[in-house]
Amino acid sequence: MKEHRRRFQADRTGLRRTLVSMLVAGCFNAAWAEDATTLSTIEIRDAAENAYAVKKSRAGTKTDAAALETPVAVQVIPGDVLEDRQIVSIQEAVKNVSGVQTPTSVYYDVFAIRGFQTGSDTFRNGLKLNGVIGTEDMAFVDRVEVVKGPSSVLYGRIQPGGLVNIVTKKPRNDFSASVQQQFGSWGTLRTVGDVTGPVNEDKTLSYRLMGVYDKGDGFVDFQHHRNTAVAAYLNWRPSAQFDANLQLEHYDQKMVSPAYSAQQIPYIGNRPAAVPRHWTQNDEVMWTEWPSTVKRTTLAFDWSHAFNDAWKITHRFNYHTADEVQTYLLYQGFNSKSNLMNRRISNNPVDREQYSTNLDLTGQFSTGAIKHRLLLGVDWFANDTKFTGYNESGSTLNRVPALNIFAPVYGNINVQTMQRYFDQASGNVLSRSRLRNTGFYVQDQIALGKNWEVLLGGRYDIAKNESSKIYGATNTACYPHCDGAFDPTAPTEKQFSPRAGVLYKLSDSVSFYGSYSESFGNSNSTLSSFDKSKFDPERGVQYEFGAKASLFGGRASTSLTLFDLRLKNRLTPDLAHPGFSVAVGEVRSRGVEFDIAGQVSEHVSLIGSYTYDKAEITEDKTPGTANTVGKTWAGVPLHNLSLWAKYDSAPGSAEGYFFGAGVYLNGERQANNTNTVQLPGYGRLDGVIGYRTTIGKQRVSLQLNGQNLLDKTYFDYGGGSYATYGAPRNFMGSIKLEF
Repeated sequence: MKEHRRRFQADRTGLRRTLVSMLVAGCFNAAWAEDATTLSTIEIRDAAENAYAVKKSRAGTKTDAAALETPVAVQVIPGDVLEDRQIVSIQEAVKNVSGVQTPTSVYYDVFAIRGFQTGSDTFRNGLKLNGVIGTEDMAFVDRVEVVKGPSSVLYGRIQPGGLVNIVTKKPRNDFSASVQQQFGSWGTLRTVGDVTGPVNEDKTLSYRLMGVYDKGDGFVDFQHHRNTAVAAYLNWRPSAQFDANLQLEHYDQKMVSPAYSAQQIPYIGNRPAAVPRHWTQNDEVMWTEWPSTVKRTTLAFDWSHAFNDAWKITHRFNYHTADEVQTYLLYQGFNSKSNLMNRRISNNPVDREQYSTNLDLTGQFSTGAIKHRLLLGVDWFANDTKFTGYNESGSTLNRVPALNIFAPVYGNINVQTMQRYFDQASGNVLSRSRLRNTGFYVQDQIALGKNWEVLLGGRYDIAKNESSKIYGATNTACYPHCDGAFDPTAPTEKQFSPRAGVLYKLSDSVSFYGSYSESFGNSNSTLSSFDKSKFDPERGVQYEFGAKASLFGGRASTSLTLFDLRLKNRLTPDLAHPGFSVAVGEVRSRGVEFDIAGQVSEHVSLIGSYTYDKAEITEDKTPGTANTVGKTWAGVPLHNLSLWAKYDSAPGSAEGYFFGAGVYLNGERQANNTNTVQLPGYGRLDGVIGYRTTIGKQRVSLQLNGQNLLDKTYFDYGGGSYATYGAPRNFMGSIKLEF
């Protein structure tokens, strides 16, 4: 027996060393990445974590208060859902949440929450990132949080619909490792490795190393990608009072433009043209000669210290840098009589550098019989971005041959000529932006007895958004003298954003609440009025009422929310003075949301949502027939429903089988604010079947997911000029080993 134990310990030590060396070699050796078709990753979860319901989320209040005790609408997509559905994009993940749409013309990670787009802002562990494609590889993600409604009180300048916050995985104190190989339709191969465990014997220092290699094509012609990502995390917890984390991530992405620019179908009448689903305005030369590339690095750290059981200080910091080359072939105009589409080409090297940090002090105390949970905080966000190179936007150069959409001819772009234009424009600084935002905030969660909770908060922002001067109607007008000089008249904007809410606990499992909140939105300072006056920033104002409940002995949670949200200070084009804007707009989004998630029985877990959202333009002083008052706000369906359910024969056990199915129903959407073009509603059926067992000491999981099983033809995205198909029927398989 002793000899057997020695051999087992030796074998286990050797296995750890082998796995670590394999992961390190795979993460940092490009040659390994090309051949990594037999490995994969696995997140080891405790049985207690194997649930679809999350009882707490810090995103809504930045405190540890339970969801039932906060008058804020927050929904969480836990890691189990991400794994069961084999979700590899954040856009697909948020479809589990009510009130959330993937909006038109997705380039960066953008979402529409309660009818309003989030811009190009996403949040990673509570800190802002701007202008990122694939903010976080889903292999690194523990859960996704969606905060709905104006959230400026805690997060500064943000659009009124809310925000998406991605929470990353953490190192574990016990050794575990996993490899996962995914393979799917259109040549998809995705390999993930994950190793975590303690560094020292007392387990005060732990690590996590993860690596991903992902390549494949798409259902659209000439659509390809090849991406690698690595992550190295450290956690230091020398005592129960102190905790610190250090994270380093690097991404190397190569693609034929992001998804939205791979297919841009023009409209004929009030519907997208009837072209095949594989159709594209793109060309194979965009992959062979000018692929879009992104090399970006994120360095993040945070630490917290508990002074005692009541008071705690937390500091977070995030540095992000990106070196991009955005090359794309896009829609420029369409003639429905000749069926010819004009296209434009751009080649833009882009440099980004961002800093985001905050400092929070939280504490609990009492004033007589009244209990307080206080938050005091300050944060700062800085973003510098520079676009250079060649851009035909707004021009009539037509240096790319027009495309007959019903009889497309590809391969006729003169590569040498276009490369010469790119080289000549390499010194152009097309645009620069410099953002600075400092905010000070305070929040008090007040408990009045056992049943009443009051939330009061306020924030004061000081922000400046500088951009380069307007240098002409087209980016080619200033060649070769574009210098990207900043506009010296950019104002410093200051704004106070309040939030207040009241919650009544009917019982330990049911609560009702009402709240009021405001947001400090997009700066309008970079746009010009004819009289040269500056515009006030956009603002959001919301009234919300809701009910929350914990069901099935706490295994599931549900919420019902009524909201009235308004976007104010919306700009519209000045028809009397082309090229200028006027501040005449207001949009109201009013509706009902329902969410449910958790284990409804020992074997069945589900997550589902329903949204009714009547989003319409309520103010528009544009004269004549161009006035849009009463029109439906583009991209927002009146009805939306999602439901995903899974049956597991032995939840939490190393052996068992599971299967599940889900449906996603989306109503008709207006493609523009004049409501002259519509995207039809659609339904999509998905499914999964899987089996897990043990082979020796290793856990093995086999899984097959199918999406759009009925192969319905539908349009996923649509803007005022073009639309994009949703994916046909497709499959994703997985082989997963856990050690």
